[in-house]
Amino acid sequence: MSLNEICELGVIGLTSTGQSLAAHHATNKRRVCVCDDDLSFVPQVINEFRSSTEDQDYYAENEDSNNNNIRPSRAHHATNKRRVCVCDDDLSFVPQVINEFRSSTEDQDYYEENEDSNNNNIRPSRCMVPSSNVEEFVKIISIPRKIIIFGTHGDDKKFEDIWNKLRVNLTRGDMVLRWGEEESGTSVANAASATSSDNLLQFYTESIVGNLSKSQAEPQGVDLLEMVKLDQDRATMIRDSDLQDTYVVGGAKDAYQQLNEYVSPFASIGHVGSSPQCAHYARMVQRAIEFGMAQCLAEGCDLLKRAALFENQDIGRILSKWQEGGLLTSYLVEISSKIYYKRDGISKKGHVLDHIVDSIDLNGSDTWFSLEATKLGVPAPTINAALEARFLSNMKEERIQASSILGAPEGADTPSVLKDQIAEDLQGALYSAWICVIAEALSIFVAAADVGPWDINFEECVRLWNLPASFLKSTLLEKIHAALMENQGDIQNLLLLPSIASQLQETHMSWRRIVTLCFASAVPCSCLGASLTYYDSYRSKKLPSSLIRAQRDFFGGYGYDRFNEDGWYTSCWVQEHTDGLKRAAKASAKAPEKGASDDTTKKKTKKRKTK
Repeated sequence: MSLNEICELGVIGLTSTGQSLAAHHATNKRRVCVCDDDLSFVPQVINEFRSSTEDQDYYAENEDSNNNNIRPSRAHHATNKRRVCVCDDDLSFVPQVINEFRSSTEDQDYYEENEDSNNNNIRPSRCMVPSSNVEEFVKIISIPRKIIIFGTHGDDKKFEDIWNKLRVNLTRGDMVLRWGEEESGTSVANAASATSSDNLLQFYTESIVGNLSKSQAEPQGVDLLEMVKLDQDRATMIRDSDLQDTYVVGGAKDAYQQLNEYVSPFASIGHVGSSPQCAHYARMVQRAIEFGMAQCLAEGCDLLKRAALFENQDIGRILSKWQEGGLLTSYLVEISSKIYYKRDGISKKGHVLDHIVDSIDLNGSDTWFSLEATKLGVPAPTINAALEARFLSNMKEERIQASSILGAPEGADTPSVLKDQIAEDLQGALYSAWICVIAEALSIFVAAADVGPWDINFEECVRLWNLPASFLKSTLLEKIHAALMENQGDIQNLLLLPSIASQLQETHMSWRRIVTLCFASAVPCSCLGASLTYYDSYRSKKLPSSLIRAQRDFFGGYGYDRFNEDGWYTSCWVQEHTDGLKRAAKASAKAPEKGASDDTTKKKTKKRKTK
């Protein structure tokens, strides 16, 4: 292998995306070494690329009037260099023939005579270099090596096999990126099928890239990164075929910056954290926000229908009005408006929405976020409420039975409120609840980053969640991104950022009126109610937890600590507690401590509990 053939990028796995990426950079005269587990496939890819590339620019600059250095694609047959004028009775066919001929020819000899050691005048067709095995592949790539692995999404064993062959040949400073799910968003056929990728989601602790990075790559000084694809709206992807798939990337930041120029022509990407696990975590957080916001909106629309007695088309008009410009301008409100307008074409009666069964199947990944919140000890009541609402939705038969047994207010028992006022208040209530959903989710991410420990780019997470075709695309995320940028990404809780706090001060009374109306009208509002409770609890200087601690101390003498005092205390709440203390002291043949008969005794043997 000559120095002229040393490559700056390595591509393993010649999937459609892998081939496109390699061909793109090779066409731009950047040497790319390609490899695939199907060795017979590599020559096919190389030959196809070589037959379809030609350096048009060079000839345009060097062609003269005597036909010296003439481009073969402008002559009859590549080797003869004799100009031929062509014509046909079908005039539209002539350009097709010319273009096909120009794209399929290349003067190989010219490049061989003029290519120098600095790769000037290098043939694009020679910029894609084949490799028959991993050992040869690694030797061809310049140090520090930049390697991208395709075709292993959903197949961890295949990735691990490739990694095991690679790592023994890698050196400090090399970087390896595992490409995520491919083509599901860019293919019209795939988009139209609406096939869910939920089964391919990974919990962050199960990420093979994250685990290998920690156990093998980092000790070796090699940077291992991972791309995780975010779901995108299928209609948008069909409508705009040039729209790129969106990925979050986890791994070393400096390695990401070096790889970014090779990846960005083919994907919208962003670096979200210092570990490959961060990419999976960001995906999990995004899904939790999606479910929370969707449940809030569903509850609000249910209130409009059941308490305000709006018809479907009325609700559609209200949502359309919100979408035109206001607090809730978003992808979610936009599609919900269209859903409420859609008439049913099967039964020819009513709207499609009225014929959809009101129960939602659960995937194992749906519970991940709530489990994380519990493990980390961080409250996420709104997102948990969204999950529990899905549990309840699956109890369809029980709910039908309960509806005939358990009464609900009717007629005069339901409060009378102006319909327009309900709609106006609901916009502020949903806006407030959505802020709480995002605040809860980011708080969990902050806590996980502390445990990691990870360096998380929260601004970049929000930016990627808000790209076109995202379920979360909204003016609210734009405001949150701006608030995070203003605060330089330093976040304890989103509710504490000044711009966010001021918005909640403007909308919280609408929020309270809507939740009150839900309760009075017997309309369930799991997320709207939970979000308001979260907000009020978080801003409370003192909570009623003191009573619970006193109850536990009364019951079992578990003790408590006190404001502005050191130590651990227990109280003799009734005479029996005092008598029991005296008996214990007598039984141990020790004199009672001073103050044993007092109402409160300081326990000196038990250390104060700290979280």
